[in-house]
Amino acid sequence: MRIVAGILGVTAAILIPTVMLGGTPGQTEREKALASLVEAERAFSRTSDEKGIREAFLAWLAPDAIVFRPTPVEGRPVYEKMDPANPAHLIWEPEVAEIAASGEMGYTSGPYRLSPKRGAEPTRFGHYVSVWKKQPDGAWRVLLDIGVQHDRPASAAPITDVAAPRTGRDFEPLSLEAHRDESGVVAKRMAEFDLAVGQRGYRQALAKFATSDVRVYRPGKLPVTGKDRIKDLVPSSAGRVDPPRSAASPDARQAYQGRFEVQVAWSGDLAITFGRSEQAKTKSDAETASFLKIWRKDAAGNWKICLDIEIPVPPKDEKTG
Repeated sequence: MRIVAGILGVTAAILIPTVMLGGTPGQTEREKALASLVEAERAFSRTSDEKGIREAFLAWLAPDAIVFRPTPVEGRPVYEKMDPANPAHLIWEPEVAEIAASGEMGYTSGPYRLSPKRGAEPTRFGHYVSVWKKQPDGAWRVLLDIGVQHDRPASAAPITDVAAPRTGRDFEPLSLEAHRDESGVVAKRMAEFDLAVGQRGYRQALAKFATSDVRVYRPGKLPVTGKDRIKDLVPSSAGRVDPPRSAASPDARQAYQGRFEVQVAWSGDLAITFGRSEQAKTKSDAETASFLKIWRKDAAGNWKICLDIEIPVPPKDEKTG
């Protein structure tokens, strides 16, 4: 939401210079696909800069896109209803991008700046996360868009190198049956994470399930990277009212149905889960949040969270979200 109204267990990070975005002869197909994803994100921002927010999102959102307002809703109707004369000026740029080995699914993230109008000083700052999928015609379109607002960053220097994490192995495309099975594995992994939150609290659960380079986003603060930084954004008291606290609970699986959705890349190495959760404030009180988790399969074949973002849902939105 751009807010408007390799060894086992080790992930390497390469940098994609801007000059590589067109593709070079030495690049692999996966690297070319990643470069095309980064260029699509930059073109999305250019469209917003030149034609306005409404036109940009209608041009780049997928037909089935989801945006968070703050609950997940259909994306295109949000921007179809936006006033075409709205003068707000929104621009952004990617600082990290990752793509599945199959080349049809990936994500980008980076800082955004919102101004009342073109040429005015920015009044709102934040970080977005966008999940992209290739369409039947081969074009990249945004499948899911979410973000957090935070204070003005210390530096506004243009980003010239985009970090591109990846594991130490590639994954072959899955059959239809194997892809369905892998989606079930990710759903089970998400359920296990929720149980761990109930048992250990969010901070410890995330540290257990996260990659070493996990990126964590929470409103009001700049994102952090790395397991050792989780504590900077996730309070030690954070936990969930649901699901049940015992993994042996006979109705444990029912507690999660309808709470989140799962999508998995065809290579079975990148996946997303998104939806809503309840987090404990006190023993008798809870608050609702919307979330996106991006999962990466490591070289050993284990699914781990490489990006975690949650945004609160105000009480007034809980009934309508």
